[in-house]
Amino acid sequence: MTVGECLRRFGTGGLRRLPEGLPFSDILDIGRTPKAEREIAPHPSLKPQALLRELVWTILPLGDGLLCDPFMGSGSTIAAAEAVGYRSVGVEKYASYYHLASNAIKPLSLVPVERDQIDLALFQ
Repeated sequence: MTVGECLRRFGTGGLRRLPEGLPFSDILDIGRTPKAEREIAPHPSLKPQALLRELVWTILPLGDGLLCDPFMGSGSTIAAAEAVGYRSVGVEKYASYYHLASNAIKPLSLVPVERDQIDLALFQ
């Protein structure tokens, strides 16, 4: 099934792999999580908002649906969903990470992302 067929049938896309088997190398040049984001949410596996916003947009390319993060951790994926205007719900088992996420989601969603990292026009 092609990504286009999947969009038409199920309303969701897919993540492509290049012939060399290296995903995203031609479209995402993200790098490490910026210090400003790590200061907002000091979680051991915090991902950059630039990456997460691109992935969130890819998951629901038609902008319809609900993103569910069953291992919310710092809340960074929920923040990315909020930044691009998607509905989301997160679940976290550990109280300390739940409280971290509760305080970090809004500030992370407001972090400016460099235009050269992702095409922010996708989210307008």
